[in-house]
Amino acid sequence: MTFSYRSPLPEYTTLCVYNGDTLIFSNGGKWLMPLFALEDFFKTYDGATDDLRAHDTAVGKAACVLMSRMGIKKIHADIASVLAKEYIDELNAFRGGHDPIELSYDTCVRRLLCATEDHLETMHDSDEMYTHLRRRAKLVQGVDVRAQNLCSPYGFIKNISFYVSAGGRLIVAGENGAGKTTLLKLLMGISLPESGTILIDNVPPSKLSKRTIGYIPQAAENSEYGLSVEEVVSLGLPPFVKEKKARIRKALSRVDAQHLTGRSFLSLSGGEKQKVSFARCLAQNAKLLLLDEPTAALDAESRSCVIEILHSLSVSEIPTIILVTHDDSLLRMRGWDVFHMKSCGAESGLKGDSDG
Repeated sequence: MTFSYRSPLPEYTTLCVYNGDTLIFSNGGKWLMPLFALEDFFKTYDGATDDLRAHDTAVGKAACVLMSRMGIKKIHADIASVLAKEYIDELNAFRGGHDPIELSYDTCVRRLLCATEDHLETMHDSDEMYTHLRRRAKLVQGVDVRAQNLCSPYGFIKNISFYVSAGGRLIVAGENGAGKTTLLKLLMGISLPESGTILIDNVPPSKLSKRTIGYIPQAAENSEYGLSVEEVVSLGLPPFVKEKKARIRKALSRVDAQHLTGRSFLSLSGGEKQKVSFARCLAQNAKLLLLDEPTAALDAESRSCVIEILHSLSVSEIPTIILVTHDDSLLRMRGWDVFHMKSCGAESGLKGDSDG
C-alpha cells in the first residue's frame, strides 16, 4: 500500500516510517521508544532505504538526533519544537546544503514539555546526545558499579567512594603507586578490601555471573601464551557456544582486526594485541570493561586506535567502562568522568565530565 508520509496518523499510532510512499514501519509507543524500536527493526530489515520519511506525533531535538542517524531525510510532525528546527538547521548548515533533511510540522512550539529537551538544549555532539538518550532509556549493555568507603592495605586506597551508572565511562587517573591497578583487582574480586563495599549490578564481584567483566591488561603484559588470534578471542566464549567461529569473526570485524586471523597473538604489535583483547571482550558480551593502562607502550597511531575503539564502544554497545591511566590523551577524551587517585594518602576525588 502507498501513503503520503504527511497523511494523518492512524488511531493509536505515534510513528509511521515510509520508504517513498510505502509504509515499512509503524508503532504506537510513547516517548522515544518507537524510534529505538525502529533501530532494532532496521537491524534485520533488508528492503529499500533510499528515501526514508517519517511522521511522528511530537518531534523534539532528541527525535531529530535519532532520525538523522538512521538516515531519515523527510520528517513530518504533528507538533515540533523550536529546538528540533534549530538542530535540523544546524545539521543542514554543517553539510553545506548537501542532501538536506526536511522538517515540516502542523504546529511549532518553543519546546516540548519533556525533561529530555532540557538535557539536550546545550548539547551539540551527535554521538554524545545519542549515548545520553540510550542511557536515559536504559538501552545499554552496561551495569551499575558502586564503590563505598573502600580501604586496602595495598596502594593508597583509603575511604574511596564512587558510582558509575550503567553504560557510564570512568577514567581513574593517578601516578604509579597510587593504587590504580589494585582498585581494578578489587573490582574483579581478585583482591578483597580491608573495609568498604563494592557492588556491581547490585551484587558483590564474587556473586557476578561469569563473563560479566571483560579485563584488558596493559599491552606489554598481554602475552596469552602463544595462542592464535582466534583462540584468544574464544577465551571470552563459553566452551560449547553455538556459531563460535561466526562470533569470533564478528568480534574481530567490529574492531577492524579481521585481517589478523591466523596470526599468533605473540607476533602482534602492541596496538594489534589491544584490538584482539577488545574483540575478546566483545565476543563475551562483557557488561563491564576494566582496562589497565590501555595505551601504555603504544605508539601514537596505536593510541589513537584505542581511543577510537573506546569511543565506538561507548556509542554502540555501551558497556560500562572503567580504565586506569596517566595518559593525557585519554584524560582529554570528552564525555568521561575522571576519578583522581592521589599517592601518599592524599584525598581522592571524582570530577564529572560526562553528559549525565
